[in-house]
Amino acid sequence: MTVGDDPPITATEGAAILAQLARGPHGGSARDANLARTAAIAEARYRALVEQIPAVTFMASLEGGLSDVYVSPQIEALLGFSQEEWMSDPVLWFRQLHPDDRELWNREFARGCATGGPFRVVCRFLTRAGEIVWVHGEARLIPDESGRPLLLQGVAFDITESKRAEEIVKSSLREKELLLKEIHHRVKNNLQITSSLLRLQAAKIADAAVRQLLRESQDRIRSMALVHEMLYRSQDLARVDFPQYVRALVPQLFRSYNAGGRVRYRVELDEIVFGVDLAVPCGLIINELVANALKHAFPGDRRGEICVRMSLEQDRYRLSVEDDGIGFPAGLDFRQTETLGLQLVRTLTEQIGGRLQQKTVRGTAFVIDLPREDR
Repeated sequence: MTVGDDPPITATEGAAILAQLARGPHGGSARDANLARTAAIAEARYRALVEQIPAVTFMASLEGGLSDVYVSPQIEALLGFSQEEWMSDPVLWFRQLHPDDRELWNREFARGCATGGPFRVVCRFLTRAGEIVWVHGEARLIPDESGRPLLLQGVAFDITESKRAEEIVKSSLREKELLLKEIHHRVKNNLQITSSLLRLQAAKIADAAVRQLLRESQDRIRSMALVHEMLYRSQDLARVDFPQYVRALVPQLFRSYNAGGRVRYRVELDEIVFGVDLAVPCGLIINELVANALKHAFPGDRRGEICVRMSLEQDRYRLSVEDDGIGFPAGLDFRQTETLGLQLVRTLTEQIGGRLQQKTVRGTAFVIDLPREDR
């Protein structure tokens, strides 16, 4: 600690300052005149500094018991006790420490003593009137010339207002989380109602082709509802565990087409988390491609397998839906088909900036590369 060009205060000087400050300007007598003059000069420098800063400064001797304690006058504005009261009762600070925070204080202080480094703690103190004040305290051990701990020096800041502001922010976030949960829940419920209305309507239609169209619309709606259901049940209200979502979506489609007896499915996905902006379109794409395979790849009693894969690569996500069925019709360009399902796949792929390919190897495979972005 220096003022202007004055030399720094040593630990020995600090001990002398502490003794002088604890006794007051007229208490005790110095055994050595030079030490007394040094202490007086150092005391004046120290007092001028610590009594100007907007924080409480404290210092305690580790060799004189608890009798040598100094606390700056700012303590009165912080906790309502005068400087004299605080210095005449060395354990007053512990009595005013909130009972629930004493263990934390002791633990952090023990850690600081064991490591020799500073210790920092945020805790609550009780004012004279019994009100709670949040305090950020920092302290360090000051050794003497031989390295033996001699002084404890520290500073304490009133952070009550920032803590109150923090609680307001946390409360606001909790309210927003509840609101988002309610929104996802209501969207999911509304989509399920729409799906149920389509199912009821389909039951009254004699035309099988029209019933099929309504069922396909139901599947699309359910794939979107599933996203909102997972978000509603999740701790993260903005992001979807995509492998978990696909593992729920694909069996739902197989049940819809009653294909579980002769067609198997596999789901192989890397651990990927998507926001709603990617989860919904990717879910719809998988819905359309799996439904397309179930409708066309396995005519009659043909058996086979559909595999949904998604991998996380260096600069992109790669999504593929493959089947080992009869294959895509020769000469038919999937980009020119008029079916609603493949039109949706193409449109959604463009919307999310992806690239769609169709491959025919042992059946049909659709592969979509999506740019990898922080979403």
